[in-house]
Amino acid sequence: MKKIEDIEKMELEELESAALSVETEVPSGLEDRIKAALAAKTIAEESKPKPARLRWAPYAALALVAAGLSVVALIPRMNAPKDTYDDPYLAYAQVEAVFKTISDKMSVAADKPVQIINKINDK
Repeated sequence: MKKIEDIEKMELEELESAALSVETEVPSGLEDRIKAALAAKTIAEESKPKPARLRWAPYAALALVAAGLSVVALIPRMNAPKDTYDDPYLAYAQVEAVFKTISDKMSVAADKPVQIINKINDK
C-alpha cells in the first residue's frame, strides 16, 4: 500500500493508470435502481404544490407603511410644547423675569472668585 506522500507525488498519467487498473465490481441492476430512484424523486417533486412564500408580502408592506405613517403623524404632537400663556405680553414678562434671575445668579457666581482672591491677598 502506498503512503499519502507517495500518492501526492505521482504524475497525472500515473494516477489515471492506477485508477483504471483497479477493478471494481458494479452490483447488478445498480443502474436501473438509480434511474428508478431519480424518477421517483422527480415525480414526488412535481406532485408537490409550489409554496406561496410571498403571498403575504403585500399585506406586510401595507402594514409597515401604515405603522410608519402613524408614528410620523404622532411625533410632532409628542414633541410640541404646551402653550401655557394666553397673553403673549404676560409670557414675555415671565421670560424676562427668568432671564433676570439667571443673570443675578451668574453675577454672584462671577463675583465669588474675585472675593476669594481678595481674601487670599488680604492675609
